[in-house]
Amino acid sequence: MSPQFLDLSTELVVQILAHLSLRDIGACAQTSSRFHSIISGSQYLQYLVRTEIAGVYDPFLSSLSIPERMAVLESWERAWHDLDLQQPVIQCVVPRDISIGVLRYEIHGGYLVASRRLPVDDHPMGYSYIYLQDVLQLGYASWNNVDLLQPLSVISYCFNVEEYNLAVMLVCDLEEHPEPHGSLRVVDFCKGTDHPLAATPNIPLQFEGGVICIYDTYDVHMEVAGDRVIVMVTQARALPDFVLLRNRWADLQFQVLTAPDLTYASSFALINTKSIALVNLQTDTLDIHRIPDGASCTLQRVGQLCLPFPQAEIHPHSASVRLTQAHPPMCSSRSQCLPFRPFLDACLVGLTAVLAAPDGTMTFNWLAMRRDYLCSIADTTHDSDEPTPWETWSVRTACCVEIEHLLAAPTPAGARWLVHSQPLVVREFGLSCSQRIRANRTHLDEDVDNVVLHGALQDIFASQLPYCDIISVGERRYQSITADYEWIVGMNEEDDEFSRKTHRIDIHHVL
Repeated sequence: MSPQFLDLSTELVVQILAHLSLRDIGACAQTSSRFHSIISGSQYLQYLVRTEIAGVYDPFLSSLSIPERMAVLESWERAWHDLDLQQPVIQCVVPRDISIGVLRYEIHGGYLVASRRLPVDDHPMGYSYIYLQDVLQLGYASWNNVDLLQPLSVISYCFNVEEYNLAVMLVCDLEEHPEPHGSLRVVDFCKGTDHPLAATPNIPLQFEGGVICIYDTYDVHMEVAGDRVIVMVTQARALPDFVLLRNRWADLQFQVLTAPDLTYASSFALINTKSIALVNLQTDTLDIHRIPDGASCTLQRVGQLCLPFPQAEIHPHSASVRLTQAHPPMCSSRSQCLPFRPFLDACLVGLTAVLAAPDGTMTFNWLAMRRDYLCSIADTTHDSDEPTPWETWSVRTACCVEIEHLLAAPTPAGARWLVHSQPLVVREFGLSCSQRIRANRTHLDEDVDNVVLHGALQDIFASQLPYCDIISVGERRYQSITADYEWIVGMNEEDDEFSRKTHRIDIHHVL
């Protein structure tokens, strides 16, 4: 007779239950007293439950014990709940020769990256970076510069620091005649040298047998996921409305991807390494495509989701997509403060759009969509070709918010989003965050709710998305903000002692 599941040893039962979802573990705990005793008495299972509730996962790469991991997780949760943006850990001024040419600030793998769009003084095009943990330990910021050759102009940047220590730049030589040809420069992020895994450091962009010419007036959106780089070029002379180029950056050639509909906005969401979301301007839908493998060049549309804009026109260059990049951590010489990383299924895809009504008035909107739902569309087969109505798919999956201007669009910070307003609001999206936080509510939480309910962004997320809570409010306002699940960096432009413009950044460590 085969052994019964309940007859297995406690250690073996724990290992089996560890592969279940949070919901299934909870269901097992209610089936028998032995299951309840095993689950409630296992620190390992309790830690897995807490990480899933918090919207993170732990690959168990560090040597911390389970009690130590639980203590770090609880400390991290309290830090987000009690976040005080008026008290940054470090304040520093970005050197003017860096700040004057900065296109934007981003956080990748614990590095704050300042990508430069303009050559300034002795610094050509390229990017600068600091490692935030080093800044925290030293008390000051020492910037590292990665510079390109002077004639090269950088049109767009993308980074994958945690997986491959990778920086990819779309560059062109403006002095090249008769027209500047575009190519990808693949470099080691920290050193700026040729990447050791790339077959060639310069990959030319080609389309229908010819080299693509790139100008700084073109709209280019690049994303990297794993070993794939997706480049989207729009408004390119002698090209279609857009062209998507897919490349495994360690290879030599690009593959041009085409879609059945060429009326897409100039931005996309790389949901995972196998699927992509595009805003269809003709049908007012979000189209989900499966990226083909092998020699196929045609995107396979697997779903269409109606957007809530029936009587307005989406501006083709205004539909901008933002989402949390949560690359799995690799073994690195850099010490990691947190043993866990954002869980992709707990993250949202954010879409900002400028809408033009028939009477000419303009409105600004931000849509939040559950990333796991978009992934599920790409992984399933649909019988109907009709778009799914907004009222059907948005319930507990998406919501739409009207914002004052494009700069007011929320900023992703792991499973949370920072609402760039006055005051700055932190909102959390997790699997059961509201239930956990309501059990520990204080009078301060009541005051936070009252402040936000009188603001432009009321408690609309909670009516659409499950388990959403407003968890912190600060009074400090920044001109721009970048964040991830561990760091928040706010930037203000100020005058230095010689009345010249420079950037002051506040670094907040959420731990």
